[in-house]
Amino acid sequence: MQLATDRMLATAQGSEHDRDLESWMEDSASSMADNDGCEATGADVRVEDIGAEDWDRLVLEFDDAVQEQLQSFNEVRRAPEQLRRLAVYANGEPVGGILLRLVKVPVLGLTISSSRWGPVWRRSGKAASIETLEMVLRAVTDEVCRRNKGSLMIMPRPDPDFQDAPVEALQRIGFRGMAPLANPLRYFARVDLSPDDLRANFSQKWRYNLKKAEAAGLKTELVEGEAGLQEILDLYHEMLARKKFVDYSPIDTLAHRLSSPLERLRPRMFVTRKDGVPLAMAVVDCCGDTASYLYGATADDALPTRAGYALQWGVLRHLSHDPAMRWYALGGAGSATGPLHQFKRGLVGKAGVILDERPAHIIASGRYEAAVGRLVMAVRDTRDRLREPLAQLLPVRFGR
Repeated sequence: MQLATDRMLATAQGSEHDRDLESWMEDSASSMADNDGCEATGADVRVEDIGAEDWDRLVLEFDDAVQEQLQSFNEVRRAPEQLRRLAVYANGEPVGGILLRLVKVPVLGLTISSSRWGPVWRRSGKAASIETLEMVLRAVTDEVCRRNKGSLMIMPRPDPDFQDAPVEALQRIGFRGMAPLANPLRYFARVDLSPDDLRANFSQKWRYNLKKAEAAGLKTELVEGEAGLQEILDLYHEMLARKKFVDYSPIDTLAHRLSSPLERLRPRMFVTRKDGVPLAMAVVDCCGDTASYLYGATADDALPTRAGYALQWGVLRHLSHDPAMRWYALGGAGSATGPLHQFKRGLVGKAGVILDERPAHIIASGRYEAAVGRLVMAVRDTRDRLREPLAQLLPVRFGR
């Protein structure tokens, strides 16, 4: 661990971002001083802390709701005092919100607030504009960095509709990006199409393999309840034991999320079978207008029977019948040359989008807070990079 920390410190101290840290913080401080959220928009903007019991209902009012911004997801893995929920209002109406994970730095007395794929800002039934996103970001930054004197790190969510616009909004406010991701490609399939159009959008090779799966008699169905969850977990853990993989996924949150009284918050579980025997499974989050592939597993017989193709075709057909769904986020592929990339690219087809996920961006109230924040984030980044080779082997890669 000490060796990893020493390497991280050497990297952090020698990076271009740290060499220009002083000028960056001067620019950031100037940006925050000159661009107060209320003055910039002409609206009466306020930020309010929201209780845990009310947060998820608020998030569901936004089309860009995502698992990582849910209380019901984060509360399983973090203590109550490690989470903060901020709602942003303009002229009394909710326009956005962000769930923050709080990291208290020992001895130094500082708190780093971080958010993965926040904020939510595309209100359902309202026209989405980058001006709204920027207003929400400025209000949150003002609350965290000016009023509370801390550091704020935001990992922007890949968005097939807005692409680089969220990152550009962060940079206008004064956020600076950290080290790029090693494997940034993310795949998005369109689902607001007819079944015929969905199928026609696949690559020729993808359609060929799907036909083979159908000829093999594979059937995909939605499973629910305790029995469905147990079938999902059994297949998942059997696969981990068989392939001896180290699992870094948050699948331990699944049972809790499935117990939600709000149907939209409960992930959907799919199983592909041959003659009643489960060969592949997928768990898909559907709380916003973009469904997200969360977890998956396959049996030994999945590859020769093309179970991955039957599984994802079943998921896509299901999503296409949900009027709230526009996209299906398939995650990454680990490499732009491997078989998983070919699988996902063929599924996405011409109607879909392949994006580069952008790295975390950070801002702070002062130079000291910025230095500490970047150091802590670099430690975490190094930890994640050290376990990346293992993570790439995880069998949550459908189509294999």
